[in-house]
Amino acid sequence: MQSSRNRRHDENVVLVSLDEINVSQRTMEKILRKDRGQIAQMRADIENGREMVRVILRPRIAGGYDIEDGRHRVIAAKLAGQAFITAIIIGD
Repeated sequence: MQSSRNRRHDENVVLVSLDEINVSQRTMEKILRKDRGQIAQMRADIENGREMVRVILRPRIAGGYDIEDGRHRVIAAKLAGQAFITAIIIGD
């Protein structure tokens, strides 16, 4: 039996505005310092139209979303000037 994290959640796949995804400036700077090359490659992939693995988001009580999986992809999409990202929404 697969864990719920590994099951496909196609019914929960949506386009989410990157403005609604919570990534603190501190977290963004930390990830960019540590993984600049990886982020740059992801950004190039996005800019070249390559499909990325969906990020996994959880709704915040105050609105918007927290990232469960995919911080690097969210940051790369923001740096690429994207407005939306394909995501799987989990939780309530």
